[in-house]
Amino acid sequence: MFFKKYTNYLLFFLAYVGALIIEKPTYSVDSVQACFSYLVTIIVHFSVFACMIWTNNAFVIPYLLEKKLFGWYVAGLIFLVLLYTFFTSHYNQFIHGVLFHDKPIETSSGFWDNFVYGLCCSVIASMLYVTQKWSEREKQVKNIQINQLQTELKYLRSQINPHFLFNGLNTIYGSIDIGNHQARDMMVQFSDLLRYNLYEGDVDMIELEKEVKYLKNYVALQKARSNDNMQVTLKVNYQNGGVKIAPLIFMAFVENAFKYVSRGDSGINSVAIGLNEEAGQVDFTCDNSYDEAEPVSGGIGLNNAERRLELLYKDHYMLDIKKEQNIYHVHLTLTL
Repeated sequence: MFFKKYTNYLLFFLAYVGALIIEKPTYSVDSVQACFSYLVTIIVHFSVFACMIWTNNAFVIPYLLEKKLFGWYVAGLIFLVLLYTFFTSHYNQFIHGVLFHDKPIETSSGFWDNFVYGLCCSVIASMLYVTQKWSEREKQVKNIQINQLQTELKYLRSQINPHFLFNGLNTIYGSIDIGNHQARDMMVQFSDLLRYNLYEGDVDMIELEKEVKYLKNYVALQKARSNDNMQVTLKVNYQNGGVKIAPLIFMAFVENAFKYVSRGDSGINSVAIGLNEEAGQVDFTCDNSYDEAEPVSGGIGLNNAERRLELLYKDHYMLDIKKEQNIYHVHLTLTL
């Protein structure tokens, strides 16, 4: 990267040296003023040449050539080279006739020599610019392809474990006593949760009724794990189960509720979840009691949920999270 960057500068200075060779200046430096005058001449010449190359790379190529306005690009390039040739032909007289009042530097090149040289340098600069951009884009494409292959490889590797897990769950299910209905039901619910996460939930949008089924299984499993002093309620009502929503969009709030719900022997320990869909609008609530002595933090899960809402629904959602009277309250409204 270091050599690539400074190679362009080297080529630039070599081009400038070529300009000086073409000019073939003849000047007798016999005084300090003459020396200073010649130095100013070189600096001005270099500045004019640098401005031509910079303007071509910074404006003419990006705004015309890269937008495939080839006719306008050719016209702009010729106009730029004409300006360079004009200034090259007149700066000498200006420096020595106006600034220093001494003898002008004589050069062997004329108007058309400078024009052809400026045009060649500009075309070469354009070719270097386009080649560099093409190389960068090719590198980006290769990086994207490598990332896609790595992602595909990780996905294929991940498919090994789910099959093993499902086979193991089926074995465990068959080993549970037939009379133990609660354990068998919990195993089925857990298997459904796992299958939804691995397969059905791996899409951009999913039917609301499938999301509701997953929610019911999750709440039922959490309810079975809770003790008798925990009140868990789930109320669901929807008109159109086929309406599409983002998968697992509510689960971060539900998981957070069960994680931080109070579990003391005194007082009410509760998790209350509600979901209502009507006319394409989903109203979701999730309340849980919490112990003031224990910190209630949303963590990464809630931050990710809010980020997903912002990306997927932007101006079509309202999220209100607050704590009052030992109740952690989440209210989410989605306009589908």
